[in-house]
Amino acid sequence: MFVMGDGDNVAFLKSSRRQWMQKRVDLCAEDSSYLGCFPLAWSLSPHLVHLAPDWFDWYYEKAAETGHDYFMLPPSGDLYSYPAEFSAENQDKFVHNVETDCQIMSTTGIVEWEWISHWKSALENYYPRYTANGIVKGIFTVNVPYNLPTPTIFKHDEYYKMVGDNVALFKPREWRGTGDGEVPFSHHNFLTVDEMAAEINGYALGTVTYVYLTSDGGGSIDNVYDLVKELDEHVLVVNQDTLADLAIQRG
Repeated sequence: MFVMGDGDNVAFLKSSRRQWMQKRVDLCAEDSSYLGCFPLAWSLSPHLVHLAPDWFDWYYEKAAETGHDYFMLPPSGDLYSYPAEFSAENQDKFVHNVETDCQIMSTTGIVEWEWISHWKSALENYYPRYTANGIVKGIFTVNVPYNLPTPTIFKHDEYYKMVGDNVALFKPREWRGTGDGEVPFSHHNFLTVDEMAAEINGYALGTVTYVYLTSDGGGSIDNVYDLVKELDEHVLVVNQDTLADLAIQRG
């Protein structure tokens, strides 16, 4: 699964992400096959419902045109925040708000980020709060700072883990575009299309995982299209619901 990131940024939703979505609609109209219109998830601020409802409607109308575009909450759900650092009371309030947002947006997926030192606390105290109501099925994590090693809650060859029996927590994999990352230890976040395709094609058969794309390093919707064309036949791109369901069915 691919997630188009930065949907928490309302200025982006007015500019670059709007352009990407319109391009996506045009590409799907030109070619409705899998390669021309594969499933694609977009992070979208739930506050657009109140800030700019016409914009919110526009995105959903465009997704309806393609039939293969889906929306999920951006980091870290209801607000741009680090929920593992909240008090227990505020975590409960935050989960309630996130679940309400998911129902309004008809989604079961959220992008979630934490500082590298807070993942263990998030796994033990925060994520289990989503198991009670079954509204959120997939939590797609992003590590902060992005260039440091993935959280130790995931083993080297582990791409997701279960929280309870009804929530799948996915390991971070951030692709920031094909530019040259100048930040130390960040090369894996700035792979070329060929390098990224080689990584995905090299996953073991049956791997269930996702890629979060941001534009910090020049990433764009063109990168995703170029990448999908280079994926082997055994690689299937799906939406967030299908990905979470696959993980949950496996347990």
